Amino acid sequence: MVRFIRLGVGAILVGAMLCPGSGGSAQVQSDHPAFEGVWKIVTSTTTLKLPDAVPFTAKGRNEYAANKKMKARGNYDDYDITTSRCSSPGVPRLMLTPMRFKIWARLGYVTFDFEWNRAIRQIDLHATRQPDVMGDDLVPTMTGDSRGHWEGDTLVATTTNLSERTLLDDLLPHSVDMKVTERLRLTDPNTLENRITIDDPAYYTKPWDAVITYKRQPDAIFPEDICLDRIQAHQPAFPTS
Repeated sequence: MVRFIRLGVGAILVGAMLCPGSGGSAQVQSDHPAFEGVWKIVTSTTTLKLPDAVPFTAKGRNEYAANKKMKARGNYDDYDITTSRCSSPGVPRLMLTPMRFKIWARLGYVTFDFEWNRAIRQIDLHATRQPDVMGDDLVPTMTGDSRGHWEGDTLVATTTNLSERTLLDDLLPHSVDMKVTERLRLTDPNTLENRITIDDPAYYTKPWDAVITYKRQPDAIFPEDICLDRIQAHQPAFPTS
């Protein structure tokens, strides 16, 4: 005889909802900090770092100045296809979104599920080396290739192979050879810090850092978000707040 055991909905959901902090998402890897959950940037900004603090090369400064002139004319298609066509903002600009994002970890990948245009970004924890952009592994893409590992309570992610058609923020350029290193850690159970290092000798005389902070948000199902609808409504494709 086969016996069926009936469980209440509450009993089924408990295992999927328990998590330290107020985020409420399940944390799969208990030996690492509870990154999983919904997050939102603390201070909305379009600027990764003030231009006066950025160590430009001559090429980098010239391209930055050219981007400023095109922005003033509203000529976004020549330098910022996120604004003109809703293309992916790339890394690290995607991390500047004022909209929420979810972090979840499964099968050796840390996934960022963004409310903006329902974009997805993944950090691969399996790989030990970055693909060679000039070899057979990858060609540059808008989100690049992110490989990561844990150093204690910090997730260290390195992103390469980013298309030069993306920007660091709304103006700062980069080359296809840029390397972005992110160090993500909890400063308290509900505060996530992302320390970003930009390494791109073609555009910057030395590596430089920026820090972005996020606060944990209540669990939520993100509504459908269509960037092209905002453009048609004459609203910013990549919101500023």
